[in-house]
Amino acid sequence: MTIRRLFAAAVLSGAAFALPGVASAACESAATTPAPNRVRANEAVVTNILNDAGNALARGDAGEACVKYRLVLGVDASNIEARLGLGEGALFEGYADAARVHFQAVISAAPDTARAHQGVGLSYLVAGNFTAAETPLRRSVELDRTMWRSWNGLGTIADARGAWDDADIAWEAALAAAPNQANLHNNKGLSLMQRGQPARAVEAFEEALRLEPSLSTASNNRRIALATLGLYDTALAGVSDRDLPATLNNVAVVAARRGDRAIAERLLAAAVTASPRYYELAVRNQEAISGAAH
Repeated sequence: MTIRRLFAAAVLSGAAFALPGVASAACESAATTPAPNRVRANEAVVTNILNDAGNALARGDAGEACVKYRLVLGVDASNIEARLGLGEGALFEGYADAARVHFQAVISAAPDTARAHQGVGLSYLVAGNFTAAETPLRRSVELDRTMWRSWNGLGTIADARGAWDDADIAWEAALAAAPNQANLHNNKGLSLMQRGQPARAVEAFEEALRLEPSLSTASNNRRIALATLGLYDTALAGVSDRDLPATLNNVAVVAARRGDRAIAERLLAAAVTASPRYYELAVRNQEAISGAAH
């Protein structure tokens, strides 16, 4: 019901997606780049291509970015920025294994590159291998404490283990490095929810929404935290007609868990009525609550 953002990529504009055709393949492939041409690379041209690639990645065009990074590697196979960019592009599109190959290639050439260790750790994290992710993530922040995506990953790992002291260290460091990243405040809020501290979680979610009012994950999580506090009317205030059925269902589930059965039944009935089509989930929840009463 609650949503955590893992920051698989440098770009925070949304979930990973795959572009069709050559552009997507440019990120997916982890094959070694062909040997560079014997013609000396024009440094100004390479710099411009790297800038264009970085801008493409920043706006979410990972496929285009990867094509440009491969162009650079075609004339300068040792270009670390291009190799890091390919790793970021692959990570953004969900190709964790391919991303890891690129980041590890950078580590082989330049072992103290914090972004490369971060990339390896994130590639394991998005694949669900928290154990393998931890060491490279820790190495990246040893090299550079501003690696906030690594801190975010370490916070996620600590939360999964219930290691709250480690989680506090990670979220504090992440927010010190990137205080204006709304998703970090959202993730800290989720950490607080896991510990049974919904009031503090509401504060974190509201800070996320102050920074990014359209962040739906934080909005949804805030409503759940408010419902956990028993503030059902506040949780439902201002919800759009489009989101009303799902929000009513979610708040009803929280109410049922709190033992407020009558409120849960009323909210589920409202969810079924508000939905423009048959709302199977709400109906099943109604049946579950009804069955639990007998």
